[in-house]
Amino acid sequence: MLFNSYTFLFAFLPLLLVCWRLAQGYGPTGLALVLLAFSVVFYGLWGLPFLILLAVILGMNYAFALALAAPEPEHKQDAAPAENAEGDDEKACLCGSRKQAGCRFHLSRKSLLILALVLNLLPLLWFKYSAFLAQNLGALLHAQWHFTPPGLPLGISFYTFIQIAWLVSVYRGQVTPQGFTRHALFSACFPYVISGPIVRYEQIGPQFDTLAPTNAENLAQGFTLFTFGMVKKVLLADSIAMYADSVFNAAEKAFPLSGAEAWLGSLCYTFQLYFDFSGYTDMAIGLALMLGLKLPENFDSPYKSTGIVDFWRRWHITLSSWLRDFLYIPLGGNRKGRLMQYRNLFLTMLIGGAWHGAGWTFIVWGALHGSMLGINHFFRACIKGKTLERVLALAPLRICSILFTFFCINLCWVVFRALTIEGAGRMFKAMFTGPFTREAAGLSATTDGLTGFAALVARWLPNNYIQGWVPFALLLVSFLVVWALPNSHEILHGRRDGSRPRLSWRPTAAWATGLAVMAFLTLILVSRKATFLYFQF
Repeated sequence: MLFNSYTFLFAFLPLLLVCWRLAQGYGPTGLALVLLAFSVVFYGLWGLPFLILLAVILGMNYAFALALAAPEPEHKQDAAPAENAEGDDEKACLCGSRKQAGCRFHLSRKSLLILALVLNLLPLLWFKYSAFLAQNLGALLHAQWHFTPPGLPLGISFYTFIQIAWLVSVYRGQVTPQGFTRHALFSACFPYVISGPIVRYEQIGPQFDTLAPTNAENLAQGFTLFTFGMVKKVLLADSIAMYADSVFNAAEKAFPLSGAEAWLGSLCYTFQLYFDFSGYTDMAIGLALMLGLKLPENFDSPYKSTGIVDFWRRWHITLSSWLRDFLYIPLGGNRKGRLMQYRNLFLTMLIGGAWHGAGWTFIVWGALHGSMLGINHFFRACIKGKTLERVLALAPLRICSILFTFFCINLCWVVFRALTIEGAGRMFKAMFTGPFTREAAGLSATTDGLTGFAALVARWLPNNYIQGWVPFALLLVSFLVVWALPNSHEILHGRRDGSRPRLSWRPTAAWATGLAVMAFLTLILVSRKATFLYFQF
């Protein structure tokens, strides 16, 4: 059941809001149980085995959390009251206490945390990477074996990251387990369990204590955000996807591809991915807001970035934060000099690329972004405090920086979207080599002069996979939405400097009418078969 499906829009969501209203007399506890019940149903509808796996992982992690958070023995507390969690080597056991007679499995807290993290990563490795590893191992050993990959549980990457962050917070003493029901609600809450945002318990847990009946403002703002998300997903992402798919599929099959088609196909995917994931995030945040929950922002106009460093502070913000806190900083961050910082950035993005999918294209994509981050950090360090830094901040050069950054991001998305390295190579070949010569275009040597030039241009222009005015109109609208309009957060809550754009949301009849029209248009097209790209990541 997708957020943009008729079942969700006309059955699940209205029923949830009605039950939410009916449960208001039971306080936060009653509302939390309603949210948990609907979350279980929402996730269970994707497949009962997925739900069972999620329940097993949550139960395992809760047992680990109880062991990690068990109180100090009294004599230990008296002897060393100031001892902090990081340096604590007191033994712990899975039966729920630090040191308990009869328990055979005594581990230090750090060992217990490492064991918990490994056990969380094992299902992810099995379901997501086993086929990829088996394929490459077979190629390395020149062996031929048949391996049937297991089905990928929905959202396993996202809830694994959420569980890891929660366990680390418990280990550090920043979070205390508050019952399995609370943990299940936090881990399976349906707005973000499938594709994020990747939340931390510190952000969401306290909000469960203050759940309240939906008020008119939250409902209106939530509906507005949800509609924005549906428009991005249904009207833009799904509409432009067919052109991106046709071009990339042609490249994979080594069909003839003109230069213009390759560029247009790459741009179509660049905007498809943005509106798909940004649209899902808007819908998730909007749904949560209807229930009074505030999820963290995940996008801040990333295609307006002036560099790759800036881009990763704006794109998938919660993933960037997670990679920084649980990979980059543990690797050493920037504490051991620039060279080590660049190495850590590269490794972090390499692993981040692999997280997006089991394939060499994702690893290459991560390596490209890791390299660009290192170069961007080096350049920023070189010009810091110098005249060049002030010159680059001028408006014309700032626009050039935005365009150059977008150009680099677009090239990297080609690798990200291609199914194989060979497919990405064919896309790049078409983008950068034309055909710009008669030989490459398959023209005879006798076609020269204006006739030959016209024939060459005709071979370069789109002629197979991008036809008609619709793809050009969609690209134009995409450019305008991304670069000329404020983003969803700015429209609803204003800019970070406190100012409000001219196109600000207000509870007026004009806004209500406009949203109703947009919602109606999306409902007409919502029956098209489509899914969210990040579901598979």
